Amino acid sequence: MLLQWVQSTRSARTDFTQTVVDDKGKTSPPSAGHFEFERPGKFRWIYTKPYRQDIISDGRTIWTYDHDLDQVTVSPQSRALSGTPAALLAGEDVNRLFVLSALPAAQGLAWVQAVPRGKDSSFDWVRIGLKATPQGPELVEMQLRDAFRRTSTIVFSDAHRNVAFPAGSFHFTAPQGASVIQQP
Repeated sequence: MLLQWVQSTRSARTDFTQTVVDDKGKTSPPSAGHFEFERPGKFRWIYTKPYRQDIISDGRTIWTYDHDLDQVTVSPQSRALSGTPAALLAGEDVNRLFVLSALPAAQGLAWVQAVPRGKDSSFDWVRIGLKATPQGPELVEMQLRDAFRRTSTIVFSDAHRNVAFPAGSFHFTAPQGASVIQQP
């Protein structure tokens, strides 16, 4: 079902809430925001709560803007995205980057686990929960375990598929006065 969703979804806009549980079972305060993407490789992952952070990619460059620090980190997308959940959602070649396996259905969702093929990934696995709808599969939930054994659960809501975004929607210009750090 994940491959069907990837193939039928050129772009999307959705809200999300995210919780993180550490390896000792402690849950951090929830985060919230919205996510937009357009294939291939363009996305905006915007955290609005509890702090503002924008992660934006035009398909070549990723800009991460921390509003509180007034700091922008600039990274080449090819190095920063490989084997990450964003690579799954933003339309990279899923089968080339991940080993996919079906998991048992739960909570009314079809589940797929994606394990990064590369050893340099910061994630052990990503689980994607999809709901069957008359319009095709709908992305509902994503769970991921990072290298520090933290598990993040991201619940998506108010999803809109195959949205037409204006030109320039996935480009970022650093605010005047912000510190800019270039990653190699």
